[in-house]
Amino acid sequence: NMSPTVKVTSYKKLFINNVQGHGSGSGTVISADGIVVTNHHVIFDEDDFENLDAFKICITFDTKKEPVCKYTARLMASDKDMDIALLKVNQKDVFGNTLPALKYLDYKNSKKPTNQDAISIVGYPGSGGDTITITKGQISGSEKYNNYNYFKTDTDFDHGSSGGTALDASGNFVGIPTYLRSYAANVGYFLDISEAKGWISNNTFKTPKENKKAEEFLTKNLARLSRANTTFTYTQDKYPYVSVDLPSDWEFLALNGDSFYVSQKNLGNPASLSFAAFENQFQIDKAYMDEINKQMDKYKKNYPDFKKEEVIFAGAKGWKATFTSYSNKNVTYYIPYGYSLVMITYSIDLNESAKQEKAIEPVLQSFKFTKSAVNNRALPVTMTFDDPKFGISSADKWILQKNFSKQSPTLLVDGSEKNNFKGNFNVYYGRIPKDEKSLTSKERLDDRTKNLYGDKLVYKNDKVVLSGLEGFVYTYEYEGSEYQEIKKSFNMKLKNGDFEFTLVYDDLSKNFDKNLPSIKKILNSFKFQGKTNKSKATYSYGSLNYTFNDIQFHTYALSISELADKDIVNGYPDGNFYPEKNVTRAEALKMILTSKNHLEKKNNSTKHVDFNKFEEVVSYFWDIKDAGKDLAKYINYATSKKIVKGYSNKKFKPNNPVTLAEALKIITNVYELSIWQKETNPWHKKYMEKGFELNIIPYGMYNPNKKLTRAELSYLIDTVYKQAKY
Repeated sequence: NMSPTVKVTSYKKLFINNVQGHGSGSGTVISADGIVVTNHHVIFDEDDFENLDAFKICITFDTKKEPVCKYTARLMASDKDMDIALLKVNQKDVFGNTLPALKYLDYKNSKKPTNQDAISIVGYPGSGGDTITITKGQISGSEKYNNYNYFKTDTDFDHGSSGGTALDASGNFVGIPTYLRSYAANVGYFLDISEAKGWISNNTFKTPKENKKAEEFLTKNLARLSRANTTFTYTQDKYPYVSVDLPSDWEFLALNGDSFYVSQKNLGNPASLSFAAFENQFQIDKAYMDEINKQMDKYKKNYPDFKKEEVIFAGAKGWKATFTSYSNKNVTYYIPYGYSLVMITYSIDLNESAKQEKAIEPVLQSFKFTKSAVNNRALPVTMTFDDPKFGISSADKWILQKNFSKQSPTLLVDGSEKNNFKGNFNVYYGRIPKDEKSLTSKERLDDRTKNLYGDKLVYKNDKVVLSGLEGFVYTYEYEGSEYQEIKKSFNMKLKNGDFEFTLVYDDLSKNFDKNLPSIKKILNSFKFQGKTNKSKATYSYGSLNYTFNDIQFHTYALSISELADKDIVNGYPDGNFYPEKNVTRAEALKMILTSKNHLEKKNNSTKHVDFNKFEEVVSYFWDIKDAGKDLAKYINYATSKKIVKGYSNKKFKPNNPVTLAEALKIITNVYELSIWQKETNPWHKKYMEKGFELNIIPYGMYNPNKKLTRAELSYLIDTVYKQAKY
């Protein structure tokens, strides 16, 4: 009764020391020692464009029973164009037992089928239940795809049959089911096995590629699941150390270390139940449960029958929440246990409520906590990782912990502040999207910040460096889930080859401002150990926030912040910028000259100026003393370069408010913008037109005599600075 058709499930190695199922299909054993032919797309990750890391093989020893899923395999070879791959089943199962001799099919001597021949497709389709599935039909034609011959058939099969077995009426192995065209639901395709004979023969002697870590994690997971379903008992091997015993007509469908899923077996409408434990850095105290209670109360708006009651579950106090949705009664237990919140969830079909309630009751009764609750965790201040190789530390009241949960497979680090239920600091790691690999940090940043929709951009920087890794960051404000709730978040991306770290801090806006010094300590503790282009001692990311106390929500806050980061503009000792204060002619000249000088220095230009050399120069203007010593040197420099002329009576009027036209003229001269050299009437016409041409004039500002505020001039300078070409 053993079948040569096996079920293949591919797994991706995660950076949290685990593997995650990526997809499944079928395969055909073609040798007694366990070589399996399947589809390339079964073993390939189209998102990351690479082969997957580990493979589970389920073997049907009795076609009337479910396959035995305690075998693993390694990849030998694959060909994308032919959509074919070879796997080699490991000679020991997950318990160390020797692999038995397998039934196999001969791929070399099969007959070539023709139109109208009867065909059987053997595999493990998703719609076919848990046992092996055989469907029958006939060949209805052939078609070339990537220059290989495929047969068309009306045989019923779906995606889980990919890589399986196509047999003729005599049981000959004639092809590999490959795909089903969605617009022709009754037409499936399988590769003519004769097309693959040469390729298979050339690759059956290759050494299988081993991914030791991925295989180790998969083996551990499969052994744990197999033992649980053999004994009908599972004891979690990590806190909160819960155990459960299942009735014999139940099974464990998934065990993930911190969660599991169980269900009745072989029923059309089975009862099922899920368990998850969420680790917290701190004890689950009254304040934490009050927050859970607050969130549960929101359900009452959508579910009038929502009910919440205090319960004792497995000897621990908690809550049981119940509500009806459509034809289901939904139940969730919330059980605080030391620093872990346990959630047990199930749904009851109201049409079979008595039967399903009765089935679930013994499962609930069997739950036990096998160890005492732990309230105070001994978390290390600094956490280190081997892949990717880096370290990061907690700071002040913010405590970090490693993530081990497959529920968030890209999350490496989770940070929290006690009783701050709105804030979190997280570190993620994953592959850079394919369509972004060739983009610069600036291009990626621009793409994200132009699509913030209703959110408000606070800060952005495309020249971020953190422990030598380069990237970008942007901070934005958005409306939270509560009424009048404003939240703030920064998103930092650090490139590491084809991968990237993503560091995120999200919190209420007021908390964000208060906690940012602590979060910066965490950022500065980030130590990357791999290869970088910059010195690993380099940390540069800017303010990450509004630079001054009084620019939050201001229209030109981003321009002010960006200029402040470059030390082009400064605030006052009280921490304010006073954005609506009129800017004087002398102040405007300094800001514009400083911005151009910063640009020259950034580009290592010989035009970079030391303005201090002009402090003691005898000024052309007799009222320059009114500007003060700090501003006088800029007026002296600008006079020497004929950037400014002043008034006919040798007055500069440094403390007069600068007008839009005057600011545009200074910008044009300082940035050496191309402009018509003839005189215009009025004199400022050509400067206004240049401003509109370059789109540096704020929207709705048309009056050349408009007295500029500090914020408005910041916008002009920031805009022209970004457009300057060097």
